[in-house]
Amino acid sequence: MNNQLNSLTAYPFQYLTDLLKEIKKDPKEIIGLHIGEPKGKAPKEAIEIINANSLSLSKYPTSSGEIKLREAYCNQLIERFDINNIDPNKHVLPLSGTREGIFAFIQSAIDVTKQSPKVLLPNPFYKIYEGAAIMAGAEPYYVNSIESEGFRPDLESIPEKVWEDCQIFIICSPSNPTGYCLSREEYEILLEKADRYNFFLCSDECYVDIYPSLSNPPLGLLDCEEISRKNSKSVVFHSLSKRSNLAGLRSGFICAEEEIIKKIALYRTYHGVTLSLPTQMASAWAWSDTNHVKENRIGYDKKYQTAISCLDATEQIIRPDGGFYIWLKLPCDDQEFAKSLYKNESILSLPGSYLGKENEGSNPGKGFLRLAVVHDIATIQKAFTAVNKTLLNFK
Repeated sequence: MNNQLNSLTAYPFQYLTDLLKEIKKDPKEIIGLHIGEPKGKAPKEAIEIINANSLSLSKYPTSSGEIKLREAYCNQLIERFDINNIDPNKHVLPLSGTREGIFAFIQSAIDVTKQSPKVLLPNPFYKIYEGAAIMAGAEPYYVNSIESEGFRPDLESIPEKVWEDCQIFIICSPSNPTGYCLSREEYEILLEKADRYNFFLCSDECYVDIYPSLSNPPLGLLDCEEISRKNSKSVVFHSLSKRSNLAGLRSGFICAEEEIIKKIALYRTYHGVTLSLPTQMASAWAWSDTNHVKENRIGYDKKYQTAISCLDATEQIIRPDGGFYIWLKLPCDDQEFAKSLYKNESILSLPGSYLGKENEGSNPGKGFLRLAVVHDIATIQKAFTAVNKTLLNFK
């Protein structure tokens, strides 16, 4: 077995299972706020397309995907971001969701012949970033995002030697779990660093289309970078999971400069993960249709309004600029709170310490709780009322 497997830690949900294993519950009573899974209905048009084209499941799909799908990617990027010069034959490839794509890209991009290869990632973070770095033979370097700084990543704290060893810097905007959205200035700083130190700037943007419907959309990396420019180090990942309530479709894409796409295409030819033809057809529709995405955003407006109204107003809890989580500050230990919430109220939540790493003397996720605001209004009302009741018990 690959020795790097011994360096992987358990996934956050395994920690949660271990924490709660002694508590017996009727599964029908449990409400899960712990997992970032949309609960809205998948668009019926996408389902109809899959059913209508099911006979094409007898055919092998190609790694590069159908041209109509790649055109849909590019058209969506042009509509959503400040970008024009993008070619469906040069700059995009299908992925089986961003999770698979990010993991695969890191495996193909890390050069272990160089001394001390590092992957920089925000802290707290999506666990795949760390695991992918370790399995590729690189050392994860954690960049703290703390409350006193508004959860912005502390780029100024990164030593010169770490920049020199950096091969990939992963950003997630809107952030999972904090909801922080990078500013244009922060993107430009990172782009300048990527050029100067010759590393890939990988942007996980699976939450970028979920934001308050009356607000300006969060910036993406492509708003600040010309992806077609020679030697661009930018690599962007998108997914239908959150945007379109199609998590089970496992459909996303990667966008990058032509030479990067050529190399990742070669890797994926061997990697063997492809999207079935019905999935590609449904995905092309989903990337092309904006109405269901707008309706989804309005739905999240109502969900957040309900969730926040259930919580103690003195806490001054506000909706983040993007994503569908509440990153709740607690008056106690986050694991103790999550255990009490489950035991007494049958609500599953995710302790923030499971999403962070001990770094510079502290875990920036400790003392927080990640709550997914994804259910129907009645369920949100019930669940967040229970969260508030538990908060009051700990004060």
